[in-house]
Amino acid sequence: MEKETFEELLQKNRVAIERYVNFRMPSTHDADDVIQETYLAAFSHFDDLRDHALFKSWMLSIARNECSLWYRKRRRHDTIPLELLEDIATEPESMRDDTVDLVLNRIPPDYARILRMTMDGMKHTEIADRLSIPVGTVKSRIYRAKELFRSACPPEIKSLYERGKKMENKYTHDFPREMPSLSIVKTTEPVFAIRLDDEDFIVPVIGNRSAEATYRYPDKKLAIVSEFHVQKKALVHGADCVKICRDTFNVKEDKMYKNEAIWFTQMTDEFIRILGTVKSDGDEEYPTIVETFLDEEFDVMVNGKDKIHGIPAVLKENPGEENNGEIRLAENNLRYTMGVYSVSVGSRRFDTVRVMNNHGDYLTEKYIDRDSRLILIRWYETPDSVKENPAYGGGFFERVKNNPAIKVNGKDFILIEDRIGEYAM
Repeated sequence: MEKETFEELLQKNRVAIERYVNFRMPSTHDADDVIQETYLAAFSHFDDLRDHALFKSWMLSIARNECSLWYRKRRRHDTIPLELLEDIATEPESMRDDTVDLVLNRIPPDYARILRMTMDGMKHTEIADRLSIPVGTVKSRIYRAKELFRSACPPEIKSLYERGKKMENKYTHDFPREMPSLSIVKTTEPVFAIRLDDEDFIVPVIGNRSAEATYRYPDKKLAIVSEFHVQKKALVHGADCVKICRDTFNVKEDKMYKNEAIWFTQMTDEFIRILGTVKSDGDEEYPTIVETFLDEEFDVMVNGKDKIHGIPAVLKENPGEENNGEIRLAENNLRYTMGVYSVSVGSRRFDTVRVMNNHGDYLTEKYIDRDSRLILIRWYETPDSVKENPAYGGGFFERVKNNPAIKVNGKDFILIEDRIGEYAM
């Protein structure tokens, strides 16, 4: 009876336990050994657990001990991996334009500070609260700061600042307002192996920065510019990873959303996985939501039905079916290679593998070059998903219903937007 109860509880909590061990071990082989030791230790002491409602936390404590034991044993016979010895890295230097800093350093510090706050997207009321001064004083200081800034600005760039172009370029990264010409042509070349370090237009290595532009259909105008930066090393439930932040500039609203998304990525020789996310952190209307891989339904970037290990770092050929314009992808959340394509963005051309992933109500189509860099993401959604998504606002479906579309597994998917990496421009 005790054995049946143990197996039943284990089955309910297996995903979290095995994720925990896999994400702390250097390889799948080592993780399998520790998992077996964890299960054996837990079963032999199951009688000691009086409250079965505590099974998950009890199992995780045993797994934690087994992981520590594994590293202690390894320390006796081998060196500890460098990444386990590093202190948490400091955040990289600001990406603020060098010319802006040069000019700001020429004006009084109080005025430079208030201009920095303005450029960072802070509202007048937020600046007033931060500096403990009335809103009217904030406005007058900003006006005076701008005068000082213009007078200190070198002549060759003063006109750019006066027209506001330089401030805008800080957020748009010089992406063109109209989508550059885009050509996608299938070739007869065989699919080549790719290591997918660049899963979201950012390679998860401390200090890296990148940006991507989102162009919405049907007008193909610049809608969003996102900037990614890998800030520092992090630990999520004891598992090593890095912290990645995304700042998003909404072009139409002319508004920057700092830390619009924060997530924690772990990259090993075998897998890439998301260990946790922070949502709504920059939105005053909603509470900050923190989710981690110990929540069984959390998407660690699953690979098909495998909820334990994450996405394989090396993408090998896994062809999807395509007949008479209709595509068949047998399993959701699994990446399928659809052949090699020549992709031209403006005057630049790339040999890429086309990779498709069906998530149910939406579908992604990625084009990755021979250097394993993400060139382009095409984002599709079902008509029902577009209609029900409140983020798009009223009338959005009517604007996009005649966009290019594809049929996958018998369902229609509408092309909503193209996302182009800064690397490809």
